[in-house]
Amino acid sequence: METFDLERRGISEKVADHIKKLILDKKYEVNQKLPGEREMATILKVSRNTVREAYKILEAYGYITIKHGIGIFVASEEQQIRKMTSFFFVSSDQVKDLFAIRKILENNAVVWAIENASSVQVKELTEIIEKAKSIASQGKDYLELARLDHKFHLTLAHMSQNSVLIRIMHNLIDLLEESRMQVIKIPGRPVKSVDEHVNILKAIKGRDVDAAKHFMSIHLESVEKSIMENLKEN
Repeated sequence: METFDLERRGISEKVADHIKKLILDKKYEVNQKLPGEREMATILKVSRNTVREAYKILEAYGYITIKHGIGIFVASEEQQIRKMTSFFFVSSDQVKDLFAIRKILENNAVVWAIENASSVQVKELTEIIEKAKSIASQGKDYLELARLDHKFHLTLAHMSQNSVLIRIMHNLIDLLEESRMQVIKIPGRPVKSVDEHVNILKAIKGRDVDAAKHFMSIHLESVEKSIMENLKEN
């Protein structure tokens, strides 16, 4: 194993960087068990305490998972992203920033969906909306409506065929889960969201890129406004 410079920065940080590079270079694969503290210390010629601190750093950033009594394992990319996004606390100050990112991602998602989606995926999106319309008209099953809203946006991400977008959207939408459950109970909001989804779907089916981006922007701005107003009231 290659040697590395321990000068300038803290030893634990340098060791963490070194192990992270090995993970990124696929020297250690996802879910592979890493050497224990004592063994890794011997391999890298540093103290066991240094390795322990390095592992703590890597766990904090989501590169590894420490299972006490079992071992230390390389985390998947999904786990890494989930760990990073878990540092966010969704407040009124951050909702605006989160939606700014969603607008960038999902305005492009509809374009890629038009370019790459299969007929099966378009049919799936249609079925999600039809089911949501039926439930929204009754105005009772908020949990199912929230689930279908979540599914609509994730299905759209999958239709883009962009693997990075899919991973990010899974975690970005999860950050707004609590707010979604509150907003979905606002009178008229469920039906409004479904209607906005219908317009997005029509644009995708018509392969109208400009309309798809337009209706997605309107939808996200509308939902953001509802969330902000709801946060102010609570």
